[in-house]
Amino acid sequence: MTRRYTEQFAMPSQDIILPTRRSQHRVALALTAALLYFSFAAGTILLTSDGKSHATVWLADAAVLALLLSRPKSDWPFALALGWAANLAANALTREWAPGIILYGAINMAQVLLAAWTLRRCSDRGEILANARATFTFLFWAGLIAPAAGAIAGSTISLVNYGEAFLPSLERWYSSNALGIVILTPFLKSCFDGSYASAIRARPPRNRIEDLGLLLFHAAVSAFVFGQSGLPVLFAPLCSLLLLAFRSGRLATQAGVVIVGISGALAAIYHVGPVALVQGGPVFEAIFFQSYLAIMLGTALPVAALVASRAEALAEAARREELLRIILDHSPDAILSFDGVGGCQWADGATDELLGLSAAACRGASIDELALKISPVLANLSRAALAAPAEAHIADFNLANRKVRVLEATVKAVMSGERVVGIVATVRDVTAQRAREREIARLAMTDPLTQIPNRAGFDAAIERVPMKGEAACLALVDIDNFKGINDRFGHKVGDRALVELAATIVRLAGGKHLVARLGGDEFLILLTGDIAAAQCFFGNLQQEIAVLSASLGFEITISGGIAELNALAEMDSIFEEADRRLYRAKRGGRNQVTATAH
Repeated sequence: MTRRYTEQFAMPSQDIILPTRRSQHRVALALTAALLYFSFAAGTILLTSDGKSHATVWLADAAVLALLLSRPKSDWPFALALGWAANLAANALTREWAPGIILYGAINMAQVLLAAWTLRRCSDRGEILANARATFTFLFWAGLIAPAAGAIAGSTISLVNYGEAFLPSLERWYSSNALGIVILTPFLKSCFDGSYASAIRARPPRNRIEDLGLLLFHAAVSAFVFGQSGLPVLFAPLCSLLLLAFRSGRLATQAGVVIVGISGALAAIYHVGPVALVQGGPVFEAIFFQSYLAIMLGTALPVAALVASRAEALAEAARREELLRIILDHSPDAILSFDGVGGCQWADGATDELLGLSAAACRGASIDELALKISPVLANLSRAALAAPAEAHIADFNLANRKVRVLEATVKAVMSGERVVGIVATVRDVTAQRAREREIARLAMTDPLTQIPNRAGFDAAIERVPMKGEAACLALVDIDNFKGINDRFGHKVGDRALVELAATIVRLAGGKHLVARLGGDEFLILLTGDIAAAQCFFGNLQQEIAVLSASLGFEITISGGIAELNALAEMDSIFEEADRRLYRAKRGGRNQVTATAH
């Protein structure tokens, strides 16, 4: 009772602790996203805005969008509220105060919510770059539709607050927000949902060093490309990004895109780099750069996914091969695989124990060579498998030097379409199984009391007896007044009388005659010889029964009917004739054998 009380008392405290930890983790992530939002917003306003116009690069919304995509929808209101507060704080510190800046945060959170809601509808887990379809969906909703909707509302507020021209403000808002979301959201989402932490833990130290080296190399390439305006070498970061995709996978590719995005954004702030060579103004440059990043994502991520799937497939194949090797090493069977011309390509399992040959000795040998060393059955089954490839062909055999052991070979053709390309043979030890089967068959054919054949055993045995036209008789025998013996002395004594009588008949019959118990006190005897020989046998049997009666302490006698076998007559009709003669002997006074038809 005390133990049960303690467990019930302790359970609520455990239930309280776990939700508390989850709540703390949720709050910590939301605060982290809000801090990132404030830092990105304040920094980009100071660096790329005059305090009235929109920032040229806007990375902040990516922090909240990444958080929403990595958390359940129940956490969204709290995250959006913190994001709005961070937006208000950043605008209040870096811009001239106007009541309308309160709405900037609401607009930014609305466009983030629109992007998160649509992306989660397309994928329950919010995957955004897992494949080509997810990448397109992410670019369409988060890089096009949501920023465009926010740009319309935000430019309207800027027009009212600061008198900013609507169309330039619209272009500036859209390009900066779309660019920031596309660059940073995938990277931050993988940080928030723990993908990077899990991937780093799973990578061996050597691979971690390689991944870091490749990221540094990619960063150096990106810095060089966007730090100069003399060479339009925008293809170079794509090359190093593809190298990352091949060697380090999708998460490293996302980080590589962030590196390119940050390098390009800094170049745009200072109006340097190959994008600055594009003619069309800042907005066109931003759209051009966004398209460039989209092409990079659309090119590198499918490569990373393909490499990852191949790596997973190779790892799975290696795992299955190792599992198959372990299974075969511990398999009690021997397995041999032959090509289309009968050469053994592969052998494994218990070849030494079962076949007396090592796997190495089997490999390279032809099926006929192995059949000479093992058994001709192997070659016969192989020919049968080639003749009937749709079936499995099975046979038992013995090794010449191990006659006691029974082996079973199963041979099946291997098909490629309609063509036989090989044969697989499996050999197993069935010695114990065959012994059990023989014992079960013996029990089914044997009378459990007397241990001589029953009627089924008699029928099976008589089919194996070669008569060759020789004279034979069928005799049906029972104990006279056996019920009286049971009533007077009990069934145990009656059973003993049956056992002793069966043993006496078998002993007298020797190996010449077949004896069976039909049930009750009836016995069936197949006697070789004619009627006279059968009557002589019964005369000897009655003398033996007299001796048996003395040992039992009470008298037993038998009655019988003898019918001569006729090659033209059915066994059932001969049995019925012997049965009629038995009852004639009983009606005639018992303790006699009748062999005449009348």
